Amino acid sequence: MYRIAICEDEAVFRAEHERICRRIFAKLNIEYHISSFESSAAFLDAFSKGRRYDLFLLDIVMDETNGMELARKIRESGDDAAIIFITSNPDHVWQGYDVGALHYLMKPPDGDVLERLIASDYDRRFQSGSIVVRAGAQTLRIPAEDVICLETVGKRVAVTLDDRTVECSGKLSELLSGLPKEQFVRCHVAYAVNVRKMQEITRTDAVAVNGKKIPISRAYSKDVQKAFLRKMRKA
Repeated sequence: MYRIAICEDEAVFRAEHERICRRIFAKLNIEYHISSFESSAAFLDAFSKGRRYDLFLLDIVMDETNGMELARKIRESGDDAAIIFITSNPDHVWQGYDVGALHYLMKPPDGDVLERLIASDYDRRFQSGSIVVRAGAQTLRIPAEDVICLETVGKRVAVTLDDRTVECSGKLSELLSGLPKEQFVRCHVAYAVNVRKMQEITRTDAVAVNGKKIPISRAYSKDVQKAFLRKMRKA
């Protein structure tokens, strides 16, 4: 599920952004969910409650907190989701680099350009790695980007996702072999964590963006620290 948040305080543009995105997702055959916000306050309320997205489409000039400030708050939370600014004001374009913006589009956005950006980001997040697991009677394909951590529980593996935990058969090492090596790091004999989901690390734990604490053993401590530093340099 590719989740997108649109924050635009002008109703006509908000509706147009939604229309273009729906057309793109239908064309690319992507399962998606769009959340639209008419103000920065409404967006921040949802974001502060733990709502997570893969792509943000942000207007820059708004009556309350502007889009650039929203982007900074997103990055300060440890979220590395793609950000695209769509605005009528080109004056802030260079500031987009400060928050690692994917692109900057003028209103009304060029649908072909937005399609290429979305297709590229989707492939990067969902097609570059996934695991196929057997959970009860179901066979599930789980995108790497959805995984927070993996934990050995007896003879099974618990895969913690943004919104649920899936217990499946198999070994931790086998599941890790199907995930991007640069994205996942072993942090304990029984745990592995998605580096992109780490918000901070302590001496004993990796703290994920949803607040979950994943234990770090002494044997894997240096590996986790190096992986987290690489993530922070890219932020």
